[in-house]
Amino acid sequence: MARTITDDNFLEWEVYVSGGQPDSKEAARIFFYCLDAPMNPARFVRHESGNVATAEADLLKMSDERLRELLSDAIINE
Repeated sequence: MARTITDDNFLEWEVYVSGGQPDSKEAARIFFYCLDAPMNPARFVRHESGNVATAEADLLKMSDERLRELLSDAIINE
């Protein structure tokens, strides 16, 4: 499941949950990928649950404003 949001600079971002090994630091990360500037590196935040299903359910419920807040706190994926 993916969503799209627009940031304060009017760039469109795709937002989705990654899988990863359950209960690892890579599990249930929320990724942000810039659709308007693909050379812009992807970013992510870790979902506190560590559970993909829970993270996806939360992603569907989050407001665009909350997702923009998470984007501003996101770590660049290296």
